[in-house]
Amino acid sequence: MSINENNAYEITERLAFPRLIGSEGERKAIEVVVDEFKKAGYEHIQREKFKTSFLNWIFARYVFIPLAGFLILFGLLPFISAWINSALNTDFRTYSILTWITLVGFFIAGYKTLGMVNSSTIGLMKDESKNFETENIYVNLKSKNSKATIVYMAHWDTKSQTFPSFVRIIIIMIAAFGDLAMLFLYLVLSIIEFFMPIDILVLDYILLIVCIVLAVIGTLNFFNKTANKSPGAIDNGASVGTVIELARYFKNNPLDNIDFIFLSTSSEELNLGGAKVFIQKHEKKFDPKSTYFINFDGIGGKGIIRVITAYGIPRKSSSDKLNELLLESSKELNIDAKTIYLPTGAWSDFMPIIQKGFDACWLASMGSTKYVHTKKDTMDLVSKEGLKNGLLLSVDVAKKLNDEVS
Repeated sequence: MSINENNAYEITERLAFPRLIGSEGERKAIEVVVDEFKKAGYEHIQREKFKTSFLNWIFARYVFIPLAGFLILFGLLPFISAWINSALNTDFRTYSILTWITLVGFFIAGYKTLGMVNSSTIGLMKDESKNFETENIYVNLKSKNSKATIVYMAHWDTKSQTFPSFVRIIIIMIAAFGDLAMLFLYLVLSIIEFFMPIDILVLDYILLIVCIVLAVIGTLNFFNKTANKSPGAIDNGASVGTVIELARYFKNNPLDNIDFIFLSTSSEELNLGGAKVFIQKHEKKFDPKSTYFINFDGIGGKGIIRVITAYGIPRKSSSDKLNELLLESSKELNIDAKTIYLPTGAWSDFMPIIQKGFDACWLASMGSTKYVHTKKDTMDLVSKEGLKNGLLLSVDVAKKLNDEVS
């Protein structure tokens, strides 16, 4: 039997409704996913319940407010130091000392805080109030020789936010990189001032204005509230349709050496909770040397396929092996695929998997990101050609891994 992108499209249509954790749509989505796995020929469907919460995104809304305060404080330091020196009638290096004290305070209070919303640690907070119950849903397909395992995964939950994903990413990147650049600049100026006093009032005002602008941009995140208005066709109904169609295809076209797990996770939109819980529960069952996770998040759009090769600050790489195989397959199949690095502002389920030391990659269609997390994330964004390309790439990579371990 051949790949059927129409089946993936129809599954996406069934899932194209708001399905935030805790909503009626969540319960309906679970029923759809279970039903579609049954239609794909699986009798034993694993349903693993776990607790989750909105705490991470509530935290992410507030975190930039104290950071903005620190940044404005840096902008005011030249004026504060001048006032202190004038009051004490001294020319002591007050500016340099205040800058270093504030820097130490910032890095103690701010670095760990930023890490909470950084892509390498989001979803790993320990202090969560677990007030919602949800579930991961998956099926297994054993092979004759069981020499390697591929886990195809995609989250089924959705959320909407005040800002589309691409706006959120831009806001966070400007705030993060802008803050770091300004802190470095003030550190350099404080060192210069310590050895060679400078007093350029115009520069002080310019830097203060820049600090205020960056602070305002960062605090825009406070207004990025989570709601349940997105139908989530691209994020992430089409990806779930892709995983279930792969489950159907390999059920009828098994590989001799590859075991498969077809996983639909929950709570990705809140804290990568489903992926985190799954890997914590099952990691001892998998051999890191022969287990591969292929994560679909935003696949099936009309744009080119993006292979996310790295994420986070500091930079964290996804699986070199899987990325190379995907790019090799894309060339052979004449599918347009390009790599991308996402420094911050975007997260996905493959991140907790990588944190545990497994090979994992992320496939997406980036052409429709401006509508992700909005009510415009409808079936109009889904392309049968995009679905077919994602399916063909995934099958070809599986066959390459099967031949490699034979």
